Amino acid sequence: MRSADPAILRDIVAGELGRAGAQDWSIAEDDLWCKVTPDAYPMPDQGWKLHVSATMLSAPLALARVSRVLIEAHCAFKFPTRLGDYWKFLEPHCSRAQAGKFITVYPLDDAESVRLAALLDDATRGLPGPVILSDRPYRKGGIVHYRYGAFRGHRVLGNDGFYEVRLRSPEGRLVPDERRPSFSPPPFASCPFEVPAASRRPRAAAVMLNDRFVVREAVRHANRGGVYLAEDTTTGHDVVVKEGRPHACADLSGRDARDRIAAERSCLEDLATAGITPAVVDFFEQGGHTFLVEEFVPGITLQRWSDENAGPLGEDGFGSSAAQVLPVLSRLTAVLKTLHGRGYVFGDLSPNNVMLSPGGELRLIDLEHAAVPGTTVMVGGTAGYLAPELAGHTGEFRPAPHAGADLYSLGAMVYFLAVGAHLDPPGPGQAARVAAAATANPTLALLRPLVEGLLATEPERRWSLDRCRRFLTETELAPEPAAPEPAAPERAAPHDRTRSSRRIGRLIDDGIAYLVETMDTSEDAPSPWPNTADGTEADPCSVNGGAAGILGVLTRAEPHAPAVAELAHWLRRRLEVEDVWPPGLHFGRSGAVWALYDAATAMGDPELARFAVRAARRLPTDHPGSDVTHGLAGCGMALLHIALASGDLALRDRAAESFQNLHQARSYSDGHPQWPTPQTFDSGLAGTNHFGFAHGIAGIGTALLHAGRALHRPEWTETVHEIARALYEHAEVDGDTAWWPTQRGDLSTVRPRRPYWCSGSSGIGSFLVRYWRATGDPPALDLARKAARAVHRTRWQSGPVPCHGLPGDGEFLLDMADLTGDDRYQRWARDLAACLEIRAADRRGRLLVPGPQGDFPPTFLAGTAGIVAFLLRLRDRSTRLWMPEEAPRLAAPAAGRR
Repeated sequence: MRSADPAILRDIVAGELGRAGAQDWSIAEDDLWCKVTPDAYPMPDQGWKLHVSATMLSAPLALARVSRVLIEAHCAFKFPTRLGDYWKFLEPHCSRAQAGKFITVYPLDDAESVRLAALLDDATRGLPGPVILSDRPYRKGGIVHYRYGAFRGHRVLGNDGFYEVRLRSPEGRLVPDERRPSFSPPPFASCPFEVPAASRRPRAAAVMLNDRFVVREAVRHANRGGVYLAEDTTTGHDVVVKEGRPHACADLSGRDARDRIAAERSCLEDLATAGITPAVVDFFEQGGHTFLVEEFVPGITLQRWSDENAGPLGEDGFGSSAAQVLPVLSRLTAVLKTLHGRGYVFGDLSPNNVMLSPGGELRLIDLEHAAVPGTTVMVGGTAGYLAPELAGHTGEFRPAPHAGADLYSLGAMVYFLAVGAHLDPPGPGQAARVAAAATANPTLALLRPLVEGLLATEPERRWSLDRCRRFLTETELAPEPAAPEPAAPERAAPHDRTRSSRRIGRLIDDGIAYLVETMDTSEDAPSPWPNTADGTEADPCSVNGGAAGILGVLTRAEPHAPAVAELAHWLRRRLEVEDVWPPGLHFGRSGAVWALYDAATAMGDPELARFAVRAARRLPTDHPGSDVTHGLAGCGMALLHIALASGDLALRDRAAESFQNLHQARSYSDGHPQWPTPQTFDSGLAGTNHFGFAHGIAGIGTALLHAGRALHRPEWTETVHEIARALYEHAEVDGDTAWWPTQRGDLSTVRPRRPYWCSGSSGIGSFLVRYWRATGDPPALDLARKAARAVHRTRWQSGPVPCHGLPGDGEFLLDMADLTGDDRYQRWARDLAACLEIRAADRRGRLLVPGPQGDFPPTFLAGTAGIVAFLLRLRDRSTRLWMPEEAPRLAAPAAGRR
């Protein structure tokens, strides 16, 4: 939501400072926060902080009243820099732990916190604002809240490769500052506030609403309120209950979540006799919250239907067959026709908002954006399904769109149902992507005229629903065509191959130029590139989101360029200053040391190479995490790489020690080795037990395979044989494709199949083809080939992110080409590059591939550097970054071991 005056909030506070004659204060702004601090303020590290909530309309008045109190009390505080920024903390899908926090107050001690809470509560009495779920309200119905948390805190580099602000316990331990959507102070924090009696009452075993509906489970939670599955005790039927929290999501029109729930109820009642939406069972207010009770619609969403049905098609395609898709589309078109006939547009037609019943009927659910054309609404909806005339105006108040907006969404739905992937938002490459995907997907080829007719940029040019129904009827009568011959690059006309090579060359050159142009390696730069996302700050030294990943790519591309030296020396300075050595290859510091050594070697800088060797000796040889990206396997790979390249015997011994500790950390499940991350480990990976490359046994197996050969440790190699057998056993073979579950115990029958490097076929295939090359074991090659087929088939479903998308998958195909000698995989890798090329967009004169959010992150695992790494290797037939070098072949495993 955009505010009319971006400086209004700062002006309010500046006015209050002037009125009070306060000269010894500073006002400092960053991208999100405006911080107001008395000079020489002794900011505590942690304590009981206060939060004041507000609505968009009450925010200016609340800030004026609160700042007046705090200036007189000489207390620091902060608020959003722009009023429009506050909407980020009010919108329906804001993190519930952050929602509603308009002003944050930093009292000097507990007594001051209690005193100021009382003053602020009195000053803001009567002003509206949502309850802040992570805090406790000072007074029921008030907008002043409190919680224990970090002020400055203690900034540490956590085990997951991101900086965290932590609390210090009385024993001196640094513990997480938990930001949960419930009041949850640390055990050592004694609350100085009088606890309301209601807060001391035990929770009821079951929640009864309106003396009728017993809540059984939460379907989902959101800032606007929850969605619950409940039992209607009057009828015994299941119902769905939607909640609207008071003042939550309150916009500049004054409408909050309760008003949106009421509007949805009105729409459902208008459509009650149409049979295309759930029936309204009840509507009531309880405790200031509004509840809409709807009929429970049995069935599955079209998203889940696609997850279940999108599979291999013919020789080269992947998605759903025309026999499956056409009946669904015919019903969806009829439902939309009925909705429009009742005078409504849906506004958010997307796969999760359409239910398919066991009998094949369709119902529209979640009608929060449904409206009568021309009425004033706030623009919103699902990215990729919003029409281009709306996509750039989310959060704005505009007249509700006419039926043409739903027609565009229908076109995106047709693409999704045929391919099993969401279409990119409107842009210059969208039509080319549809055309290219149709060459590999017979269902999309059949429906391509319909898709293109509905996705027209101009609303008046989109096909009408009547035309859509005629097309579908005629298509149903026609025999389904055979799968079209894939437009493989090797069969393309010479000028097409030349054009594709030029475009890929430009993606490489422009990608490298973009990395260099945006780099800041000055002495005081906290990171060469901005590396924050979703409120997190990535380690600027790491391969994942920092300098090491980009340094590896620049060294590969232009080893003697000045940028390589500048970046290498920035990275060295940072490692010298910050003596912290988490082990992971991609999220820890071992990748940084690897990149630094390779850069030093390429530049011919022996002193920098010696520094990298010394730094490698500081990496740990034992760690609770065992995986490649965060743990010991990746660290051992880096140590061994540098030890073998440098000839440093002490480093070789450290590598052997790390691999021995890795080997001894294994346990067994059903006779197969495993390395689960301990449940007690301070990491988001705690308790996981993966199969894939990034976090599981495929990556660990690759590390042990190389180490066992290089260091002559047959017991490690024996464990690698066991890993291979585990992956054989858990493979899910579907025709000529192979897939694996993400984790042990993942027995879900409805999960999207994942071809990705991190947790899917391409990462596991990367191990299997190396294992085959080392042992000649036929099942490994067979499954690696099937994994490669899975990767190639799903290229139109995969995104541009290297970690779980096309570049990482393409690297595996190049592994297959290199290690098997079969050029078919090189051609398939070019097919994946073509999918990236189609997505490319002009950014200030540079041809770059945007990320899933439409931005252009420079990083290795999530952006430009990883894309460039894949394309460089495709062009130059070079080796794969961050992978062990080849070693002599092993004997095949004994027959009894297979």
